[in-house]
Amino acid sequence: MDNAIESARKPLNAMNRLGDMGHFPPFVHAGATLNVLITITTTWFLQPHFPQPWAPVLWIALVLAANLLPVVLLRLTLTPTTTYPAVADMDFFRDQHKFSDWVYLAASANMAFWVLSSWALFAWTHSLGVLAAVLLLALLATFSPVLMRSR
Repeated sequence: MDNAIESARKPLNAMNRLGDMGHFPPFVHAGATLNVLITITTTWFLQPHFPQPWAPVLWIALVLAANLLPVVLLRLTLTPTTTYPAVADMDFFRDQHKFSDWVYLAASANMAFWVLSSWALFAWTHSLGVLAAVLLLALLATFSPVLMRSR
């Protein structure tokens, strides 16, 4: 079976490689992209008000907690009879807590990268132009799996 088809048909809890994420439905990628863009924009507004060296670390911790707390709470509802849809068939709202554990680590690392990178850039130069450039880069990078599909 073709690797792309195999990845798309895997149940969410059987994801075992980064490439599997490329087969999420476009709405799932759109939600992840929107989350990153909102976080970067919020970072742009916060950064000038918190010059302390610990501030970006605290902001990353708060962002990750806000992203992971619902997952942790929803995972408490999983039972042996829980169904796991195929990667390509997942629902953005109903299935966000059903991934393999490592997926949350990868998503958290990605979010931490965007927060820390944007914080550093905004500390260097806090302008709407830089914000727009970072948002465009994040949009292209985060939504690229959908943009690159040949369907």
